[in-house]
Amino acid sequence: MRARRIASIFAAVLVGCGGDGSSSSADSSGQVDDAGTGASTGGSSGGGSSSVGSSSASTTASSSATSATASESSGPATSADSGDSGGPSGPATEENLKVALFGDQGSGADPKAVYQLALDEGADLILLMGDFDYEDDPALFHAEMVEVLGDSFPVFGVIGNHDVAAWSGYRDVLQTRLDAIPGATCTGGDIGGMSSCKFKGLHFVLSGIGTLGTDAEQEQFLEQSLQEDDSIWSICVWHKNQTDMQAGDKGNEVGWNVFQICQDNGGFVAMGHEHSYARTLTLTDVGNEAAGHGAVGNPETIDVALGSTFSVCTGLGGSSIRDYDPSRHDDDTWWASIYTNNLYMKNGMDIASFQANYGALFIEFHVDGDPTKANAYFKNIDGEITDEFTIVKN
Repeated sequence: MRARRIASIFAAVLVGCGGDGSSSSADSSGQVDDAGTGASTGGSSGGGSSSVGSSSASTTASSSATSATASESSGPATSADSGDSGGPSGPATEENLKVALFGDQGSGADPKAVYQLALDEGADLILLMGDFDYEDDPALFHAEMVEVLGDSFPVFGVIGNHDVAAWSGYRDVLQTRLDAIPGATCTGGDIGGMSSCKFKGLHFVLSGIGTLGTDAEQEQFLEQSLQEDDSIWSICVWHKNQTDMQAGDKGNEVGWNVFQICQDNGGFVAMGHEHSYARTLTLTDVGNEAAGHGAVGNPETIDVALGSTFSVCTGLGGSSIRDYDPSRHDDDTWWASIYTNNLYMKNGMDIASFQANYGALFIEFHVDGDPTKANAYFKNIDGEITDEFTIVKN
C-alpha cells in the first residue's frame, strides 16, 4: 500500500492544481454516447499502477397529500429542537435517515443484488442516478424493482441519457412509486427531470441538466429550489458529469454553473454516468481547475456549507465497471477516494490488491443526535466497505 501525497489542509488553504486543461464550461445541448473505455462486467481484478495527483406543474403525490401536510406541519425536528446550538437552524431530517445512492444499473442479477444490498443496509430510500436498464424498457425497470423492493419502497430517480427514448414510461414508473410514499413530495415540471423533492426532512433536487431541457432552465430551477428550501441537508442530483468530477474518460457535459449553484447554496452533488465511484475532498471553488477546485481539508471529513461542497460519482449500479483514466486524472489534486476497475484509492491511500464490484453509496443523516452530522460509506455487494467518511453541515 502506498500513501497518496495528500496534505492535511484546512479551511482557506488551497490545494495546488493539476489537470488536463479542459474547458471550464461546456455546451451540453448534444447527446453524448455513454460507451466508455475500459469497461468490465464486475468482479474484475484491480491493482493498476496509475497515480492521482500530488495531493489528493407539480408532481406532488396526490395519494399522500394528507400525510405529507401532516408531516410538514408537525415536521422533522429542527437543529434547535434537537439541542444543537451552532449549526444551521432549518428543518432536520429524521434521526438516522439512511439513503442509498447509485446509478447505471442495467438489468439482471447484478442490479438486483444492489437493490438487495440497500435493503440489507437498512436504507430508508434509494436515489437512482439515471440509466436505468439500457433497454428502453420501463416495464422491465419496474418489474426488477418490485421483485426485490416491493411496490412501495421509496425510490426516486433522475433521467440518464439512456432513458431519453422511453422517458415517458420511466417517468410514469417513478410517479407511481412517488404516489405510494406517505409524506413524500416532489414539485416541478417533470418528476426525475426537473423536480424538487422532500422526504423525511431531506431535500433533493433531481435535474436533467445536459440531458433534458435547456441548461438555462435547469440552472434556474436548481437555484430557485435550493434558495426556497431551508432544510439543513440538500442534495443536487443529476446524471452526467464534468471531466474533473469523475475518474474515467467522460467529457464536460453539464457545465460548471450547476456545481457552483449547489456550492453557493450549501448543497452537495451526486451523479452517475461514469461506471465507477469517485469522491472529492471538500471543494470551495468548484469549476476553478487552476486552483484545484478549491480542495481543502482531509479525506475523512467533508465540510458542507454556503460556499463549500463536495461531489461524488456513484455509477456502480450493475451495468459495468470502468477503468480509471490516467491521461485525464493523474494530475488531479482534489480526490479523496476512487474505486474503479483498475485503481482503488481509499481516503488518500492506494489499495494494491482488490476486485472491484458493484455497490452503493450510503449516507446516514442526523447521527449521534446531531442533525448537522452524517456518516457515509460505499459498500459493494461482496460486503466490502471501500470508502468511509463523515459529512458536517456548517
